[in-house]
Amino acid sequence: MFQLINSNNKKTESIMNIKAKLDQIASNLLPAYFALVMATGIVAIAAFIYQFIWFAKLLFYFNIVAYVALWIINIYRIIFHSENYKTDIQNHRRGPGFFTIIAGTNTLGADFLVIGNHTETAFILWVFGILLWLFYQYVVFASLMFSNQKQPLDQSINGGWLVAIVSTESVALLAAQLSGNHIWMFLIAIIFYLIGYFTYFIIMPLIYYRLLFYNIQPKDVTGSYWINMGATAITTLAGSLILIAGENSQVGQFYPIINTLKSFIQGATFLIWSYGSWWIPLLFMMGYWKHIINKISFKYDSQFWGAVFPMGMYTVATYKLAVTLNIPQLKIISDFFVYVAIVSWLYQFGAFLLAFYNKFFIRTN
Repeated sequence: MFQLINSNNKKTESIMNIKAKLDQIASNLLPAYFALVMATGIVAIAAFIYQFIWFAKLLFYFNIVAYVALWIINIYRIIFHSENYKTDIQNHRRGPGFFTIIAGTNTLGADFLVIGNHTETAFILWVFGILLWLFYQYVVFASLMFSNQKQPLDQSINGGWLVAIVSTESVALLAAQLSGNHIWMFLIAIIFYLIGYFTYFIIMPLIYYRLLFYNIQPKDVTGSYWINMGATAITTLAGSLILIAGENSQVGQFYPIINTLKSFIQGATFLIWSYGSWWIPLLFMMGYWKHIINKISFKYDSQFWGAVFPMGMYTVATYKLAVTLNIPQLKIISDFFVYVAIVSWLYQFGAFLLAFYNKFFIRTN
């Protein structure tokens, strides 16, 4: 009898511990956690392009679950930890992470369109994504602009700021893909492509300045710096998809401006792809400096999803650019990078599962 009571007490205590840990996770949730959805979604599309169909569909279904789960946690956080949520929005290091919600939504929309062949669902997610863009872009930037607790540049900016561009270009690329069904979306795709493009060259010099002229500690080198390249990759993909959509005769008749802009978009897209490619060796060098020279151990870091996403996006963007500009030689790069993206995702997902197991099972018992 007493053994049964003790057993029930232990089970109750274990459940309470798990609930407490879940509450703690929600309370301190990294705003940029939707990068998990971004990374999984684009790697799924890369795998689909390269005919790893079963793997692509597996990632697609997992991404749906991850997206819903993250929204549940975020809604819980808004309701029960609203002060933490507001504080993050006003924080220069964490605030831009909210832009991953926009990019994650549109990336999942692209998954539904490309892998799931659900045009209506993709359109609904795009509408939701653009509403999120209107909310978070202006709320986050306004909160940071009017904040009275601003920090020096080296304590404020990192590669995560470039998710502002990624979120904008995510609206553009999904709009371009859906413009065959809704021609009015083509103009929105061009507008958002140009907004994101211009914003990149506002934010990127600040990040480069921070890296060159301020001291860097190993802890400062996070996966978010891969978005230096990731933002150029998604801009490349958006430009390529706009050019592909512009080949539609109905789009050309409805928006003859595409005939004027075509050469500009081709050159601008190839330019930003080239610059993003330049970053790749330097980003690997930053990782080598952190983990090998400074002997920082490899362990699960949620910010590394921000590195997996650019690898997948670079694969898809390079492939589409090669097709759009008729430069088949570029496919050599995407043929290689697809494996880099898949291996990176598998590594990060494995580390995630291990961290989850240690968090909820090892320490609970």
